[in-house]
Amino acid sequence: MWSSLRGAWKLWGSWCTVIAYAGFLAYMSLRRFGDSPIERAIDGVGRAYFHLPAYAALAGLLALRVGSGRAWGRRAAFAFLVATAYGWLLEVAQMATPTRSFNLRGLAFDAAGAAAGAMAAFAVLVLWEKRSRRGS
Repeated sequence: MWSSLRGAWKLWGSWCTVIAYAGFLAYMSLRRFGDSPIERAIDGVGRAYFHLPAYAALAGLLALRVGSGRAWGRRAAFAFLVATAYGWLLEVAQMATPTRSFNLRGLAFDAAGAAAGAMAAFAVLVLWEKRSRRGS
C-alpha cells in the first residue's frame, strides 16, 4: 500500500514540477520588460537566445514525465511538439503585452531548444534502459 502511495506522490510531484516550470516560462514571457540593469543586459544579448535553454528544459521535463515503457521516440516527439507549441503560443501572446513583441527569431529558438531538450531526454531514457538491463 505504501509503495503505491509513494508512487502516486512521486507522479503528482513530477507533474507539479512540469506545470510550475511552464508557469514560470509564461510569467517570464508575458511580464512587462523594464529598464533595470539586468534587463538591459538581457536585451543587449538578445532575449530570443534565452529561449534555447528555457524550452530545452521544458521539452526534457515533458519527455521524462510523459508516458511509460519503451516508446522513447514517441515521448521525445510529443515533448518536442508540446514544448514548441507552448513557446509559440506564448510568443503570439506577447503581442498583447506593451513592452513585448512577436518575434520570428523567438519562434525559431523555441523550436530549436525544444528539439535539443527532447533529444537529450531521449538519450537519457536510452541510457537508463541500458543501465537497467546491465543491472538485471
